[in-house]
Amino acid sequence: MEKAIRVISIERGFDPRNFTLVSFGGAGGMHALDIASNLKMPRVLVPKNAGVLSALGLLLADSIKDYSKSILKTADELTGEELEAHITELEERARRAMKEDRISEQEIRIYAFLDLRYLGQSYEITVPFRTRNAPQSSFISAFHKAHKKLYSYHHVERPVEIVNIRIKAVGTGKKIKLKKRMPTDSKPERALIKKQTIHYKGKSHTASVFDRARLSTGNKLDGPALIVDAESTTFLPPSHALEVDGFLNLIILRKGKAHG
Repeated sequence: MEKAIRVISIERGFDPRNFTLVSFGGAGGMHALDIASNLKMPRVLVPKNAGVLSALGLLLADSIKDYSKSILKTADELTGEELEAHITELEERARRAMKEDRISEQEIRIYAFLDLRYLGQSYEITVPFRTRNAPQSSFISAFHKAHKKLYSYHHVERPVEIVNIRIKAVGTGKKIKLKKRMPTDSKPERALIKKQTIHYKGKSHTASVFDRARLSTGNKLDGPALIVDAESTTFLPPSHALEVDGFLNLIILRKGKAHG
């Protein structure tokens, strides 16, 4: 799991130290803190209903449809009118499909992207097309900038090839609204189930076991501890602490950085 995070962050030009690790799945919370520590990520967020987060996501997510068309021409070989015609064709397909799903015109958002590469390369970078108040050719500059960020170099004089045109249609229909809860006077001790011995990194510790369903906004806990619910278990290691936020997520930090 740690290697997979490195692939999608460091190898793509992003420093994981600037991000929060979101843990989900029934066992995600058992491993999240060690993974975050190895990657020097400062914070872990364990959402409410972590064990069924994918199902919750289906209820909250936008309806999205993606369309693409292969071009394989350099930017100099394709006129602006031809490029617009290809994009318009895909946009019309996307709008028809969205309306067939009973999504109104007012709820449809269309985004255009181009897969670009230097002529002769075997990999491409996806950049936005037609950003607000930008000239049509700005996608070339955006590609050079993205290439330098990802690979530490760019060739502004080298021909840029348009590999694919992509359209993302987003239906922004009505969503379930998550209720934010205010802090209460409820103490975390009311959620304590028991204390038990656990073994972590070759040492024995006395850990508190908490019923997550009884924790309230503003509650703070120090590790070592186990936080359990019907779908998942979260391990709070020694030298770590957590706070329950307004959406009943667990926000976990190393001690010294926590509860701030």
